[in-house]
Amino acid sequence: MHVNRFVAPVLLAFGSLLLGLAIGRYSFPQRATSPRAETKVLPREAGANAGPAATVAEPLTPTVPAPTKAKESTGAPSAEQIVAEIKAATLRPGSRHSFATFNKLAEAIDENNVRDVLAFVQTLPKQQEKNMLMPMIVGRWAEFDHVAAVAYAQAIPKGTGRNWALTSAVGGWAERDPNAASAWVQELPAGPTRDQAMQTVVSSLAEKDPAAALAFLQNLPPGRNRQSLYWPIFNKWTMSDPSAAAERAAQLPPGSSRDTALQAIGSNWANQDPEAAYAWANTLPPGQGRTNALQNILGSWANKDPQRVASIMTALPAGPARDQSVVNVARQWALTDARAALAWTEALPSGDARRNAMRAALTAWVQAEPVAAAEYVSTLPPGKAQEEAATSIALQLASSDASAAVRWAEKIPEGVARQNALSNIVSQWAEADPQAAADFAARARGDGRKALLENVSRQWARSDPQAALAWAGNLPEAAARDSALPNIITTVAENDPAEAAKLVSRISDADSQATATGMIASQWAGNDPAAASKWIESFPEGKSRQRAFEQLMSRWSQNDPYAAGAWLATVPSGDSRDAAVNAFTRRIVASDPQAAVQWVQTIGNESMRNTQLETIAAAWIRTDANSAAAWIAASALPNDVKARLLPPRP
Repeated sequence: MHVNRFVAPVLLAFGSLLLGLAIGRYSFPQRATSPRAETKVLPREAGANAGPAATVAEPLTPTVPAPTKAKESTGAPSAEQIVAEIKAATLRPGSRHSFATFNKLAEAIDENNVRDVLAFVQTLPKQQEKNMLMPMIVGRWAEFDHVAAVAYAQAIPKGTGRNWALTSAVGGWAERDPNAASAWVQELPAGPTRDQAMQTVVSSLAEKDPAAALAFLQNLPPGRNRQSLYWPIFNKWTMSDPSAAAERAAQLPPGSSRDTALQAIGSNWANQDPEAAYAWANTLPPGQGRTNALQNILGSWANKDPQRVASIMTALPAGPARDQSVVNVARQWALTDARAALAWTEALPSGDARRNAMRAALTAWVQAEPVAAAEYVSTLPPGKAQEEAATSIALQLASSDASAAVRWAEKIPEGVARQNALSNIVSQWAEADPQAAADFAARARGDGRKALLENVSRQWARSDPQAALAWAGNLPEAAARDSALPNIITTVAENDPAEAAKLVSRISDADSQATATGMIASQWAGNDPAAASKWIESFPEGKSRQRAFEQLMSRWSQNDPYAAGAWLATVPSGDSRDAAVNAFTRRIVASDPQAAVQWVQTIGNESMRNTQLETIAAAWIRTDANSAAAWIAASALPNDVKARLLPPRP
């Protein structure tokens, strides 16, 4: 019996247990083969599409008939023996022995012990063990009494456990009578349970005869996720005869189903004979199927022989398959020889593939040998490669030990690489311990200090803006405060722009204050532009007022251009009004270029006015050439501007 057919649903949820579930047989006595149960009509699972057949009630816990006396021994272990094995295995959680026992006890389930074993499994205190054992036992039960097994699975309360049990029951049923099982599954309501059950049926058919399974699939009515069913068929087929599977897949019509089949063949064939699989993939016509197959083959091959895959990279055409393969090779090679992998990536042509490959190699290396990887980066010559490598190392080190990461980064020579590394480290550090990160940033010296203060303040303000404000306000130097406060105030403005408006005066630098003021005006204009306009009207003419007017008008005119225009008409002349008109016309030019032109002509600054008129005229001529050309010809624009905008006369 192939136990894995009903273990599969469990493996989806317990991937970490694969090793244990794959272990060899235990020494249970071999059971006698049960006679095949007579096929009966089963009630369908309750749902919107259920037919007139009766459905099974759903108690809070599945009902198991009372334990029965064991019949005369058939050579199989008794329920007491199996329960004892389960108890012993649960005393060694996570061990190979316990999971192997769980796997092999399904071999020993028969009509004499199934109910008693299930009754015990229901009493297990750990849900993980219960969820693992239940599908195994129900799947075995379905082999000799699918009616009872499926009914039991349907009686489990809705949820993941029920889906696993039902899928396992269908799998056991399909072992003996796949046609009846598949007919019943097709009557289930559409949804994940039917999809999963159908995949189990198709896998069972493919186990015996992949060609017959494919014929069965192609005769099914079109439905949800049908293309995913091609994977188990061609996966099984490739295990026994990859050439035949490849030949049959090539006969499928172009589309997602064939692409899925080719991908399954590539994945499995590469595990057996990567050279042959690669030669086959290169004969495929260009398209997504060929790309997916090559990616799977080269990815699998890189796990075993990255140097060989690296040697054939130059033969691949540029594209996604090559780029992804480069990354896979670098990652796998770095696990065994990181320096050789990095030397190979450095020789690659510049581009995203090279950057991603170096990042993958460094990430793999730093996880295994963080000190050696960090030392390597510090020896690289200054430049883009060192900067990107330093960033990768910094992010990896900072996730486990920010202090150690900082000590490493400080050994990098002064320059962009060091600044980028410290900036990334401090950003992560501020998420976990903002006070410590802030103290470090405040003590920093050099050109990178401002960036560190900005990063810390931005991160801290997201989690605790009041604490961040208190810290920034107590910084002894005005320059440090001006680096930290704008980010904090801007973050406060996202939730309370009126409160943020009270804090702007704490910033002493005019440019920093103007930036913060503009951000507050933009945030405030999103929910109360009238209040925002009253606040900024109180500002004296200058950078802050100009930036605020510009940001207010940009946001307000996006949401309500008519109200924004009405307010703008009341604003007195000046630099801030010019900035607001400029922002307003950028928003309305697409919908009303004539109105935009009229507004621009009210700008007092001649240089700004002419520049914006030219911009609007260029946009207008693309949407309404005749009207725009007539206006341009009659306008007061300089002749050289008119010549640039108007098409040459014939």
